[in-house]
Amino acid sequence: MLNFFRKIRWRLAQDNQFFKYSRYAIGEIVLVVLGILIALQINQWNDYRLKRNLETDFLNEIKENLSKDKLQIDEILKFNEKKQAAIQDVMIRFEEAGKDSFDLNTFSNHMGILGSYEHFLPNRTAFDNLLDTESVSLISNRELRTLLSKYYKFEFESGTQETVAYRTRSFTEMASSHLTTKESINLMYGVNLDLKSSANTQIHKDEDIITSMVYMSIVMSYQNELMTNTLADVNLILDRIEKHMADQE
Repeated sequence: MLNFFRKIRWRLAQDNQFFKYSRYAIGEIVLVVLGILIALQINQWNDYRLKRNLETDFLNEIKENLSKDKLQIDEILKFNEKKQAAIQDVMIRFEEAGKDSFDLNTFSNHMGILGSYEHFLPNRTAFDNLLDTESVSLISNRELRTLLSKYYKFEFESGTQETVAYRTRSFTEMASSHLTTKESINLMYGVNLDLKSSANTQIHKDEDIITSMVYMSIVMSYQNELMTNTLADVNLILDRIEKHMADQE
């Protein structure tokens, strides 16, 4: 393209010999400036395209992480539903036993889920990669940047979920004293110790056990609320990502 402009400029210069060299020099300067401007424009366009491609790559990875978060939240809500059902069943069995002896096997069969809990931790690999490379500014949408920063800065391990873990561990410790019987020790170690028999358990009358299950039920309800709100946040972020990527096309 520059050669084309040079030919035009040369023909114009030939029309007037007096201004021949001056026109030639001015034309050469114009061509050089034009070439520089075109090169700068191309470099800027390439730089913009590179940044947008990187942004798209990061956002696609974040979308994958958020999709995994949704699955994790769904699993926690389902687990808590099963655990609430187990607590309800134990309470009913306690009521049915009344003042009579209680079948400890009924209780121990629920210990797998009663003594467990689920915690939510976001999959943050993609966002951490953004932080590590100091590339958060690649996300050109300010609202989306704010939503992501707020989501990944939230302390999911503390507060409600920390209480869920504490209440479950506390309950497990109390339940273990009731589950440690002559029969269970004999089954595990083949020895006969002078311990209470499972037939004589009074677990259904233990106010601490009952209170502990009530607390577990309550904090799980709080966790469910947290998970429901978190799911709404995830869906909002995914929606904003989709709209932003569509606008960039």
